[in-house]
Amino acid sequence: MKIAVLGLNHGFTLAQQAKKMTGITLAAVAGNNASAKERAKELDVPLYADYKKLIDDCSLDGVIITLPNHLHKEAVKYCADKGLHCLVEKPIADTTVAAQEMIDYCREKQVQLLVGHHRRYSAKINHLKHLLDSKVIGDLIGVNMIWALAKDHDYYKEAWRVKAGGGPLLINGIHDLDNLLYVTGLKIESVYAVGKNKIRSAEVEDTVTAILEAKDGTVIHYFLTDGVPSPWSYEFNLKENPIYHSYEEDCYYFFGTKGSLAFPSFRCYQYSEEAYGWKHPLIERRYLPEDTVDPIAAELAHFEEVLKGRIGPRVPGEAGLRTLEVLEAIKLSIREKRSVALQEVISK
Repeated sequence: MKIAVLGLNHGFTLAQQAKKMTGITLAAVAGNNASAKERAKELDVPLYADYKKLIDDCSLDGVIITLPNHLHKEAVKYCADKGLHCLVEKPIADTTVAAQEMIDYCREKQVQLLVGHHRRYSAKINHLKHLLDSKVIGDLIGVNMIWALAKDHDYYKEAWRVKAGGGPLLINGIHDLDNLLYVTGLKIESVYAVGKNKIRSAEVEDTVTAILEAKDGTVIHYFLTDGVPSPWSYEFNLKENPIYHSYEEDCYYFFGTKGSLAFPSFRCYQYSEEAYGWKHPLIERRYLPEDTVDPIAAELAHFEEVLKGRIGPRVPGEAGLRTLEVLEAIKLSIREKRSVALQEVISK
């Protein structure tokens, strides 16, 4: 299967993995800065400054799109016009309206649309989902999620990251929200959030706290910031990407009627039936997963199977849209300083 990668920030990681695979040929990449030139040289593939020319010139089976969020719709439509299946990096788009257009367009053109929520392929995430589905901690009552770290100063030199369509909610928070929806199966009904730009004074938020309410009564607290030194985040705690330092900490906590579970340590705290309640000691167990999986490698292996027509997308456009709806409700709540019902942002 011949593919191309459009965008060489996160796309570089995907391109590197594609080069290792026997069933995929990386035909070309697109990028238009000095870093892209260096990375294309390292990959030993042609570099196009204009991704549309790449699509026009190359014979391809599929395309991986890792361009800035606001360019996803245009790129997906251009590829779909050529009959090319697309793996588009999360978030699926910068707005739910654009996401729905992409889904409808790909359906019309009869091409597959996958969303790059690669953490759904993580062995640890899937083990977490299994434990929650198995009611190890009983009925879910609440969730506490933290994503707090400090990115390098140079990261913000790319203007789109500090303007509308960028920001840590869309770039990073979308991962945590998708993890939440995937492992719990919750249907979020309403959101109240506060966002601030106290750290950088940019157009977009650098700190957010959000309260989410699910249809079944479960409540979720989510805190996010990309400008404070901290060891509590998925990247730092899961050890799935070697470019990050790792810390033996937890970033998610799940509270149920029969116990509480920390992630990714999988420490579970419960009482026995004979000694239940705060006057008794908690019993600690660990429900560690047996397997480890490189989520990026697993995602690309899945994309290969989709390109060959053997299976449908594991994370279709509709799944990416559901996650984006929650995020858009958070952003609307921040702007209007009020509680927002998900129904207000759901695309019809």
